[in-house]
Amino acid sequence: MYRNLRLLPLLLVPGLALVVAGASGCADRAPVDTAAPSVVTQPIMNGYGPDAPRHAATVALLQRSSTTVYPDIYCSGTLVTPDVVVTAAHCLTSQRGKKLVTTAPEQVAIYFGDGTYTDSNGAAYAAVETLVYPGYDANALVNDIALIRISPPMTAIAPVPVLPHALGFSSANVGETLNFAGFGEDENGAYNTKLQADGVLAGLGCAVSGCWNAGVAASQFSYTQYDSGPCFGDSGGPAFVNRGGTWYLAGVTSYGDNTCTQYGVSTRVDAYEGWIADFAAPAPTCVSDGFCDASCADDPDCAAPTCVADGFCDASCAADPDCGAAEGCGDGVCAADESCDGRYGTTLCDADCAGKMTGKPAGRFCYVGDTCEGDGCP
Repeated sequence: MYRNLRLLPLLLVPGLALVVAGASGCADRAPVDTAAPSVVTQPIMNGYGPDAPRHAATVALLQRSSTTVYPDIYCSGTLVTPDVVVTAAHCLTSQRGKKLVTTAPEQVAIYFGDGTYTDSNGAAYAAVETLVYPGYDANALVNDIALIRISPPMTAIAPVPVLPHALGFSSANVGETLNFAGFGEDENGAYNTKLQADGVLAGLGCAVSGCWNAGVAASQFSYTQYDSGPCFGDSGGPAFVNRGGTWYLAGVTSYGDNTCTQYGVSTRVDAYEGWIADFAAPAPTCVSDGFCDASCADDPDCAAPTCVADGFCDASCAADPDCGAAEGCGDGVCAADESCDGRYGTTLCDADCAGKMTGKPAGRFCYVGDTCEGDGCP
């Protein structure tokens, strides 16, 4: 329904003006076909307020027009790096004739806070890039995942890491506790306030009573929600899981039954770990930044080897005085005076010291003795 909006009490980041009053809010929602699943259309029933650090990383998607931000949320999401939010593909697409169109970043703001009408400390950040997974199928409701880049990065809230594929769900995890969060409608018909509730993993794919098909086990999981669960406005929001004391983003709320009282399905983020990492990694700058990126045509950091005594051993040199044979190199132990590349005057011993010094900076690392240096450390 349309309704007038009051002034949004947000601390807006530079470039976004105060929300104007009297603007149109969310439009009437189309009726749901009761014979088919739908994107979530009801509240997190019987939810509770946020009570853990991970909930601070749960965000809301707001409509933006130029520098104006409207306070009624339309989807949720999760901050996974300081400048990247994971949400659902159906939150960032619209049908124009036969074509599925991705929402432009200029139309999206990301809200951090507990309630767009109630939290005076909330803030809206501008989206600068939107990306929908290329395999998203709006009819089959598969690959329902998308990414948003914000600017400036959010530095006051700790992101929640994406569940690695190595820790992803299997049938052995059925019965495990999940924690859902989002800004959807509650049982009293109110929304725009962050709520969270626990649920239980019921199966991979869509494996619970009421499912319209079996879903895709490799990229979806399902849960019953007779008591509580995510619904309208919670689309794109998180399903968190705990692994060894660390909370991860395990799922993105996708769809469920049209009353949200039987089952729900989330997209498994571990299935998209590489795609998310590629988006989150900074692009090579190809300028002097202390890192040689072989993908650049001309990176000043990729200088030709000097092959002279400069404190660094370059193995590509026929004779480099810094590449003296080291006692113990090749014994399978990266000693304190050895490293993967000869840095800090240590001896280059890549036979014992693992390292990767090419490619994107986020993937590079080098062992110096038993210490790993670099963003790509395992």
